[in-house]
Amino acid sequence: MWVLMYQKVVQSGPVILSTPPTLRLKRFSALLGVPMTRTSEHLTAQHTGVILFLGAPGSGKGTQSAWLSRELGIPSLSTGDMLRAEARQKTRAGLKLRKLMASGALVDDKQVCHAVSARLHRELPKHGLILDGFPRTIAQAECLDSVLSEMGLPAPLILHLDVSREKLVRRMTARRHCGRCGSIYNLLSRPSSLGERCENDGTELQQRSDDNEETIRRRFLEFDLTCAPLVEYYSKGNYHRIDGDREPEAVSADLLEIFGRGQTRAAA
Repeated sequence: MWVLMYQKVVQSGPVILSTPPTLRLKRFSALLGVPMTRTSEHLTAQHTGVILFLGAPGSGKGTQSAWLSRELGIPSLSTGDMLRAEARQKTRAGLKLRKLMASGALVDDKQVCHAVSARLHRELPKHGLILDGFPRTIAQAECLDSVLSEMGLPAPLILHLDVSREKLVRRMTARRHCGRCGSIYNLLSRPSSLGERCENDGTELQQRSDDNEETIRRRFLEFDLTCAPLVEYYSKGNYHRIDGDREPEAVSADLLEIFGRGQTRAAA
């Protein structure tokens, strides 16, 4: 396993992530001074780390998180996945959570933190992981820091996709989906070759009812109440602000630079 903290890497030049995964891990291990062991035919480093994405709705967190998960060969775990996994456990806490989720009631910070902690303690992926949708509050962030410290792991690496509000409004109001197969399109960045119809089945594309400007701007206000404190909380740590106003490929290139050179940048 390998640590997702790369301050030492910058002194030795970039690691290009288009190389085979085994060579990437070997290079990272050498640069970070982390020992490697051979397991069957695969080489793995000896530590782990956690990556968090921050960003407003429509900032591209899902797109970049999925891309980074594939590129680094690590899982992306959502809060919902971890809650459902904990609810399946044959424990008193699992039974309580299962009843709560079945009732449709909101899950509070304490229960979310317990589910995340239990998941990390139960089975931590060998090469690290991306947490999707967690933390959402300062209390959850403090809980995560406590869990990682208890496990002897470094603080999380933060990737903040910062996108202007006007750009987000244009992106989100241009979103379309196919009601039959679920395919997602965007009139600006990923239009269907069939115009207003799905490329897969020809079904007329639809716009989500909440993808209107009024609803989107209201969601931004709600987001600001939770994300702004998290940005401030994490900004003094292993924090990277990324200009998300550009095309997805340009944002991905910035991620390559971060993970290749390991330069921890201060908050802008």
